[in-house]
Amino acid sequence: MPLDPWPDEPEQPDPEVDPESRWGDPEQDLPRIPTPDTDETDVDPEIMETFWRSVLLANVAVFGFALGPMLVYFRGQWTLGLAAVAVGAVAGVRVYQHYRAFETRHGEEGEATGPDDDGADERNA
Repeated sequence: MPLDPWPDEPEQPDPEVDPESRWGDPEQDLPRIPTPDTDETDVDPEIMETFWRSVLLANVAVFGFALGPMLVYFRGQWTLGLAAVAVGAVAGVRVYQHYRAFETRHGEEGEATGPDDDGADERNA
């Protein structure tokens, strides 16, 4: 008995035809997106240092908050897990402190800096 093809099986493409030729050349067909023309020297060094310090500390905080509970739950290592959570908490607090210090140094005069500050002191003066 000969092998009958499956009734819904598609026909085999011609092996001499490149299957990707039907899509064209994406290098030429896609739109071009302009790249910004900024350089690292355009940024204030204090801002860049604060940004990267905050990024590093935020990564440590997320790592500590993620690893600590996993160590406690999966391995039962309470001491190491709680230490990881504590390191994450300290790193998170430091990120917040860096942010607040940066805001106080670079906040503009007369600008409302918080949700409770609606500029009432300027109107009453």
